[in-house]
Amino acid sequence: MSSILLLSLFACEPEEEKKVTYPDIDFYDFESAGPWFTAEGLSYADGTTVVTAFEQEAQYFGSEDKRNIQAEVDFPTEGDWAQVGMFFRLECPESGLCDHWDRTGSVQLILNQGTDEEETVEILRHITPYRLGMSNYVDVTELAPLLKGTQTITSFIDTWVGPGHNQGEGWRVTARFVFYPGPPAAPDEIINVWGRRNITVGQTAAGETVDDQIDPVTFNIPADATRVVAHLTTTGHSFGNTSNCAEFCEMRHDVIINDEIFSNNPWRDDCDVNPVSPQFGTWEYGRNGWCPGAVSVGHKIDITDAIEVGAENVLDFDILRASGSEYVNNSPVDLLPTTATSLKLYVYR
Repeated sequence: MSSILLLSLFACEPEEEKKVTYPDIDFYDFESAGPWFTAEGLSYADGTTVVTAFEQEAQYFGSEDKRNIQAEVDFPTEGDWAQVGMFFRLECPESGLCDHWDRTGSVQLILNQGTDEEETVEILRHITPYRLGMSNYVDVTELAPLLKGTQTITSFIDTWVGPGHNQGEGWRVTARFVFYPGPPAAPDEIINVWGRRNITVGQTAAGETVDDQIDPVTFNIPADATRVVAHLTTTGHSFGNTSNCAEFCEMRHDVIINDEIFSNNPWRDDCDVNPVSPQFGTWEYGRNGWCPGAVSVGHKIDITDAIEVGAENVLDFDILRASGSEYVNNSPVDLLPTTATSLKLYVYR
């Protein structure tokens, strides 16, 4: 593979060219690795910079609550990155007793921690396997502008077992970030609409509907923007409610930009071919946006045509049945159906 050259002209010396030469490096084909993004046998290309956030860190619940852990991570302060990959691995504890159940999990970045402007940015959504480990390698290039300097990274797993529990003892988590030098490919601006949040669906009482839980968001897009992409990640949870929503029913998620609707149905009908298998439990059943023992990388939606550049824009959001009708939960159980949602906008100039 030949080196990549970027050519630019000095304003004061128009006849001279400044050459920026990047290392000859093998980039990773994330597209062909989907939808499972398995990372067994992964090796990092020569010339990459590898930053570790967690290395076999225990996550469990018991006498000590380690459902949520965090680390201060020193990312590169300088550099141009053509790709940024994230390696994520779940291993059983040393006892070999993984959590028996499929649990939702999330790796997030905390910005402005401890201030009034604190916010979380979801980097990776995953669901643990039943009693097995897994490893994945995913593309997080769009977040490169935020992965700079010293940052706080968290890992959350919604587990309720730990050492000595008869249904497993939790997990060990590894997370690394791999920076590939080259022409910068990240967006020029990231608008973090929501970090990971739960939205209850199916309720009709005043103050409890989806619409009541979502406040429209206004945002400005610079006049020189050429493309805007929405990165939406949704996973539906809970069953036993009407139509077994929100886990085992198909639902539609609408990103609404200036009244123009962009719909997404994330239903997974391929869980039975998950390479993390055979698992225990109901791992083969299709689900709303996820499979046990897999990452949920979300969907990227080009919303450029609905954007007014150099002006204020309005974003709204809705969750409906796949048919487009409103979902009404007429037979609620104790655990109401929810959609775990995160949303970011990537702005390119």
